[in-house]
Amino acid sequence: MPALADAPLKFALVFTEGKTVAEVVRQLEDGLRGTELEPEWLNAANFPNDDNEAMFGPKASRPWPVLGARERLAVSMHRGQSEGWIVCVDRIGCAGEAPRMVATVQKLITAKTLSQRHGWQLVLAISKMLAVA
Repeated sequence: MPALADAPLKFALVFTEGKTVAEVVRQLEDGLRGTELEPEWLNAANFPNDDNEAMFGPKASRPWPVLGARERLAVSMHRGQSEGWIVCVDRIGCAGEAPRMVATVQKLITAKTLSQRHGWQLVLAISKMLAVA
């Protein structure tokens, strides 16, 4: 894999307005194709379309969430359970009012890379594509 960390990365913005989670995933895949940053896989977090969306995130057919004043997207990475690294796109926000306000996290997208360096480069690319950074 080439050293992309220092290179100026130019990715097209992904437009999420009026799109489903699956459509946003498809746009990310299209934007990453041919850049040598393609992950092993890139899916909606709830790729089995489990009915328990509170636990697994919205189904791929659900609309991409509209962010409120207390919400933002976060792109992060953690070690995979068996091998590799998992890149996550989450909606993070607050629910309720003080003093009972709680933080909320909703998984939206997950991707897998086999190396830590590739994972961090993917975090940077997805952040730019979703205008998170």
